[in-house]
Amino acid sequence: MKKDEKSTPKKKFNSWPYVILVLAITLSFSFGLLSEITLSNTAIFVAIIVILIFIAISILFDVIGLAVASCSIDPFTAMASRKIKGAKQALILVKNADKISSLCADVVGDVCGILAGAGGASIVTKIAMNATGFTPILISSLVSAIIAGLTIFGKAIFKRYAINNCTKITLRLAKFINIFTRKG
Repeated sequence: MKKDEKSTPKKKFNSWPYVILVLAITLSFSFGLLSEITLSNTAIFVAIIVILIFIAISILFDVIGLAVASCSIDPFTAMASRKIKGAKQALILVKNADKISSLCADVVGDVCGILAGAGGASIVTKIAMNATGFTPILISSLVSAIIAGLTIFGKAIFKRYAINNCTKITLRLAKFINIFTRKG
């Protein structure tokens, strides 16, 4: 065997992108089906509430993903040594920051953003049902712009908060996860 072959470590197969792909498709389909069933027969007011909920979830998960990715491991190591509840889970989150960030911001956040847009289409259909000419296009563009604007605005507002409070946010998430973690 050549010397080069010995010293070169084998690359481990990264299955995470494929897991995320399946998860994204599953969540998109499930939430999309649920929202389509819900929004197709509801009043515009209810559809607006559902859209705002999707936007809020998208913003929340973007904050969580950014906070975990921004954290240093050191405070959680110290907390774990003092046996602070949730510190061990926080260590796991921070050690897997790339996966947590991808799951939260890319999968859940983006899926909710897309579903908010789909909910907007439902509203457009109801409003523009009897409209003619350029009006449906104008309504569609306006609804899409408002949904995109609110989503981007919310994420922009909370980015600094997520970075400045990353330890606190990550610890809160870890404490929440700790509720579902088996002891022993």
